[in-house]
Amino acid sequence: MTAGKDIAQEFSRIMRECRGKVTFVTEEGDRLVADSMLSALVGLSTLLTIAEEIRLHVDCEYPEDCARIMDFMNKHHLDRHA
Repeated sequence: MTAGKDIAQEFSRIMRECRGKVTFVTEEGDRLVADSMLSALVGLSTLLTIAEEIRLHVDCEYPEDCARIMDFMNKHHLDRHA
C-alpha cells in the first residue's frame, strides 16, 4: 500500500469517527464543510496540497473531533500553519 493511500484511509477512518460537523477554513474565510466522505477526502487533498502554502484551520462541532484531526495533522506534518 502506498503512503498516500495509507494517509487517505487513516483520514477516512478519523472522519467517520467524528460525531459532529467538521469544517476546513482558510485565512481568507473559504470553508469546506466535510459533511460527506467525498468532501472529507477533498479536504484531505486540500490539506496535502496547500498545507505548506496557506494558513488552514479546522472548526469542529465537538472538541474531541478537533483533537483527533489535529493529532492526524501533527502526525503527518500538515500543521505548519494550523
